[in-house]
Amino acid sequence: MDISRKNWWKPFIFLAFPFAVYLIWVIIPIIQTFTFSFNEWNGMDETMKFIGFDNYSRLFGDSTFWVSLKNNMFWLIMFVIIPVPSGLLIAMLFDTKLPGGKVFKTLFYLSMTLSFVVIAQIWSWIFEPKHGTLTSIMKSAGFNSLSEFQNFMLNFILFVIIPISLGLIIAYLFLRKKSILNNMNNTLSGRFLRNKWLVRILYITVFLIIFQILRNYWKPEIIPTRLTRKGFPWLSDPDIVTFSLIGAALWRQIPYVMVLYLAGLKGIPPQLIEASIVDGASWRQRFWYIIIPQLKPSTVVALTISVIDSLRAFDIVYAMTRGGPFNSSSVLANFMYIETFNNYRMGYGSSIAVIQFLITFGFIFLYLSNVLKKEG
Repeated sequence: MDISRKNWWKPFIFLAFPFAVYLIWVIIPIIQTFTFSFNEWNGMDETMKFIGFDNYSRLFGDSTFWVSLKNNMFWLIMFVIIPVPSGLLIAMLFDTKLPGGKVFKTLFYLSMTLSFVVIAQIWSWIFEPKHGTLTSIMKSAGFNSLSEFQNFMLNFILFVIIPISLGLIIAYLFLRKKSILNNMNNTLSGRFLRNKWLVRILYITVFLIIFQILRNYWKPEIIPTRLTRKGFPWLSDPDIVTFSLIGAALWRQIPYVMVLYLAGLKGIPPQLIEASIVDGASWRQRFWYIIIPQLKPSTVVALTISVIDSLRAFDIVYAMTRGGPFNSSSVLANFMYIETFNNYRMGYGSSIAVIQFLITFGFIFLYLSNVLKKEG
């Protein structure tokens, strides 16, 4: 006890260097950014002019800021609803004894080894409007313009995906009524309704017929723009360029989340899975009551990283579009970079950085506090 009291200062010696690095490269720049945001400075003059909240008032009146913020929200939504479930499903697939699993895992992870600048170059070739890979695939599938593909997808979702989903939901609710099934006698209809797959097919068929009848009276259509009517303007149409960039970024983000979940799956005790199989639990029950709870730490990390990556998206946007056309694909980081280093408005760029920092910190704080509250 006396020895530990005498040597209490030794751990701080080991922590001194990393803390100094963190202080110099993180804490001090954050404080400087807040300070710069209240000043007018071009980055070259020795003196700065204090202007209070003028940078912020000008920022909130800037239309490019609101476009950038809206696009960041699109990035945030897509980076949460696509990589997290997709990464989990792919990780579970690779966690099984899949033939050639190691090869596929390596190929899938390959995008993680590339920088966003390289990825931007690859996807610029893919999105080339005349002879790019994606355009060639669309033309091979019989689509002559992007508007034709958009309307095909709209009709496919409305008249195929939705009725199938409704049929599965209604069938699931019906099959849960065990009292009805148990009271059925051993007639042909009773045996039919006890077959789960036949019930699902029946409900799906009914809803498909209903929606096909509805299709004769209601023909929805996405109004094409001048560009989508003529070709495949993946990066030149202001209405779709942001989603094209997000799609390119997801190519790298999904494997990242997959690796996090693979590490989490390796940490699940096999005894839990074996015990659930012995107890007769279905794969759905094992997934919801064993795998998902055990993967909660991995989910927290995956969601946190996805939120941070979506709000600080910059490399791929700047490399592929510079925020164009007409600032339609701009995000906060890209807007901040252009204002700071291209337009030499350090104070104005710092105010954008402060807003971005507060938004990111707010999302992470709310999510982590909610998770910790549930665990406590």
